Amino acid sequence: MPGDKKLETAEELLELYNDLEKLKGYRYSQPVVSQCGINNEEFHTDLPFQEIKEIVEDCRDTFLAAVPETERSGLRWEHVGSTSIKGMPGTKMPDALLIVPEFPPSRGVIQAFLDCSYYFSASSSLDIKDLWWFLVFHEGILQDHKLTVHVVTEDNPAANILLDCRNMCRTEEWAFNDYKEAKVEAAKSASFPEYKKGKGANSKLLGMLREKYKQNK
Repeated sequence: MPGDKKLETAEELLELYNDLEKLKGYRYSQPVVSQCGINNEEFHTDLPFQEIKEIVEDCRDTFLAAVPETERSGLRWEHVGSTSIKGMPGTKMPDALLIVPEFPPSRGVIQAFLDCSYYFSASSSLDIKDLWWFLVFHEGILQDHKLTVHVVTEDNPAANILLDCRNMCRTEEWAFNDYKEAKVEAAKSASFPEYKKGKGANSKLLGMLREKYKQNK
């Protein structure tokens, strides 16, 4: 089934974000078909942590430079997900949070994404106010892979799960091992969607965090 049309102006996107019923049903898909035979769903047991970290930091700096100066201090960018945890296996698809003061994000933030070649795909199926923006890389070690930026407010449960997962995996051995083992086991799945589903279902850490933020809603 074909998805919705790509929204390419800040006006269109603000209108969508202000209509939660319409936002809930919106899905725009832009698959990357590599001309070089790159499999962007490949699971890597040894991710190039430092190189990806520097790429994500460069994306942060480029994006924030495009945001109106008066708005920058109210934004917070956080590298999250497997590529933000040294030694964690996974795909070469980085994730970041852009924490904004309120929902929906401002026109200036939306325009900065568009000016930096990101596109809006959908809100998370788990949380309508977790907005997923994507940037496709066309060169370097992340060629034909995507950066996902989750645009959220500070109290967003999905964002806090991502932050706590990262922070605990960086500081607590049991959390790192639990998440790593869940990912390695899930990677044996036949398909990429099964891998994504399996790593969440089999991790005690993620189960604990989901319960924590479910209670805090």
